[in-house]
Amino acid sequence: MAYLSFLVLLLAALILTPQGLANYEKPPEYHKPPFYKPPIEKPPVYKPPVYKPPVYKPPHEKPPVYKPPVYKPPVYKPPVHKPPVYKPPVYKPPVYKPPVYKPPVYKPPVYKPPVEKPPVYKPPVYKPPYGWKPPHHPKYPPGHY
Repeated sequence: MAYLSFLVLLLAALILTPQGLANYEKPPEYHKPPFYKPPIEKPPVYKPPVYKPPVYKPPHEKPPVYKPPVYKPPVYKPPVHKPPVYKPPVYKPPVYKPPVYKPPVYKPPVYKPPVEKPPVYKPPVYKPPYGWKPPHHPKYPPGHY
């Protein structure tokens, strides 16, 4: 195996050596550096904007998605028991009110002249004697009233 790799190395050395020695007798060629040219500034070229007509896209409508109602079981809340709050009775001292003196208001007497009324004539009322009954009407029997 080592013999084979030695042969490959020797063959590569023999092939590449004459190419490297071929340029040995020629003097090297020197190239001149390129002449410096300043860049030419060109004004920008105006390009009108490209007009694209608007493309009509029909609105995309999604069919309604059916969602079944979500069932939530009722939440059990135990009744809240609050003990009664004891409030002690509030003592209010009696408020002293001094008696208010009101002087008597003097009202002068109002004079009313006497009104003269003519005497009213009352005709005498006829009272039948006691025990007397009016005669009966032929249409009504005697025990009707």
